[in-house]
Amino acid sequence: MVKKDYTELSKEILDLAGGKENITRAYHCITRLRLNVKDKGLVKAEDIGKLTGVTGFQWNANQLQVIIGQHVDEVYKDFCKVANLTEETKIEENLDDSKKKFGINTIFQTLAAVLLPVIPALAGAGMIKGISTILTSYCGVDPASTFNVVLTMAGDCAFYFLPFLVAWSSAKHFETNTGMALSLAGVLLYPTMTAGNAAGEAAMSLFGLPIPFPRYFGSTIPIIMTVWILSYVYKYINKWIPKSLRIVFVPMLVLLIMTPLTLICIGPLAMYISTLLVGLFNFLYGLSPVIAGAIIGGSRLFVVMTGMHLSLSTIALGNIAEMGYDWLLPMNTMGTLALFGACLAVWIKAKKSENKQIGASTAISAFIGITEPGIYGIFLKFKTAMLATVVGGAVGGAIVGLFGGRALAYVNSCILSTPVFMTDNFWCVAVGMLVSAVVAFAMVMTLGLKEDKE
Repeated sequence: MVKKDYTELSKEILDLAGGKENITRAYHCITRLRLNVKDKGLVKAEDIGKLTGVTGFQWNANQLQVIIGQHVDEVYKDFCKVANLTEETKIEENLDDSKKKFGINTIFQTLAAVLLPVIPALAGAGMIKGISTILTSYCGVDPASTFNVVLTMAGDCAFYFLPFLVAWSSAKHFETNTGMALSLAGVLLYPTMTAGNAAGEAAMSLFGLPIPFPRYFGSTIPIIMTVWILSYVYKYINKWIPKSLRIVFVPMLVLLIMTPLTLICIGPLAMYISTLLVGLFNFLYGLSPVIAGAIIGGSRLFVVMTGMHLSLSTIALGNIAEMGYDWLLPMNTMGTLALFGACLAVWIKAKKSENKQIGASTAISAFIGITEPGIYGIFLKFKTAMLATVVGGAVGGAIVGLFGGRALAYVNSCILSTPVFMTDNFWCVAVGMLVSAVVAFAMVMTLGLKEDKE
């Protein structure tokens, strides 16, 4: 698709979405154009899904997610132009605020929205950590050399100061003051707190109330909860302070209230919740790593379809912060490699030119860790491809679980993340990736494709 087609595609999407008056916000992730709409009844989603250049669509409450693929950023820019929207800026409509309900779905959506903007930094830093491991373990590079020290700094910074990154994205999501959010992240990582944790001290006391020293660096849930509460505190104080005094007294009062509240209550409670979640997953993993691997590897694409894969990032990050490694990420990678094998088989096996083209393009996307095009172009379209991907991912995941495959840092679940899997048990991850792809490929080639019916 050439550049001029993006404007035309954007106009078609806008018209079928009910026009610019029906759009309250437009933004995008790696593969999807995300449109928040006022009235779902005005949206012709099925017709949007049939447009040339659109792979599919999905509803998430009142948000229409149009699956575009790797060109979504270019489509997004043209869409904002034809819809007269400012890029990355939310239109303040305050629609149906009173109708929003708090529940588990809201929690998952919030975690996904907050973590999505920081994933690139974590993925890049994770790859650098993996490269450092390879160089020092297998290439004779001195761990104490200046070169490796700088490499380690580049790899560790995003993880150590993760609360700052999450504070920034949380402030955007909860629509509150970014400076205040970053300041509270600084409170969690203040030298007094990190030194207390390193020394193994229990707590210090403020007005007779304990301030413990949890390990906040590398955490996500404490700062998310803190910024969420900050959004209400800041809004309330800002409302009652006269405009002429706001620039000084609003931030002062907010910090005076939020700092002790964060240290005494929010932070410790959030760390307890985070530790509980990580412990629960590790307990289930401990019951049977093989079954856990099969379930996680086999269900990977269904999890991505629901958007829960970003929410579950908190588990992987928690494992890395607590143990220095994670077992969930290599299992996820098996599902991605299985999709690659299935898409590759569709490219070879399909008779229709359109399906061959989709198979080739989605295979490339899956190989580098972008699964949405393959999910909506192949996985959901062909039953044999779906079955093959599930079985391939499950077999690969079981192998990883059986032999204890690990990831040393957070990365995208794809073959390009191999350096991060370079532990003593790397061989099982490599074998798992190969088996996942081969099993899925072989099943599609053997079972065939019903292109006329599917």
